[in-house]
Amino acid sequence: MGLFKSKEERKIERDIAVRKGINAMKRNIRNLERNEKEYLKKARRAKQLGDDKQLTFLKATLRRTATQRRVLERQMLSLETALQLKNQAEAMGEFAKSLNAVSMAISETFASTDLEATQKAFMNSVAQAESMEQRMDILLDMNEQMFEAEPAAADDIISEEEIDMLIDGESAAKSDRAFDDEIAERLKKLDRELDDK
Repeated sequence: MGLFKSKEERKIERDIAVRKGINAMKRNIRNLERNEKEYLKKARRAKQLGDDKQLTFLKATLRRTATQRRVLERQMLSLETALQLKNQAEAMGEFAKSLNAVSMAISETFASTDLEATQKAFMNSVAQAESMEQRMDILLDMNEQMFEAEPAAADDIISEEEIDMLIDGESAAKSDRAFDDEIAERLKKLDRELDDK
């Protein structure tokens, strides 16, 4: 690794870091899903055996695991949104470079007679950059507020009734599968966007 890295090298390193983070989140979500299934099986066995103490422990563990998975899925959604904003910012940057090149070409072609058009193009670029900066500030404020907010209590996310329904096999499995499918689709989309880079 050289001491001084080019802009492109730094961009590639950032993209690799994002990809590693996404892959780690995917692994964690899969592990938590596996753990939920195992805890659910064990809770059903404890209920069949009439072991109330073990059943209570497994319910609490299942609730904690489901809460962790849902929080991680929310973080994944936040990361997807941030990645989209990054892509938009990069596109705006490319636009600004292209606009600058066009402005310079116009200036060279028409000499000083078209300086007014170049100035307008420059002013438009500045206004667009300010607009993008304001949107980024709003996003950063929203992210700060989101991460400053106290995490929801486990009871707010997974109720006792939901845990009982899971143990009794009466859960809304279709709803969970639909939610899992939606997350899987988002993860695939994110992978495709990173592969396009």
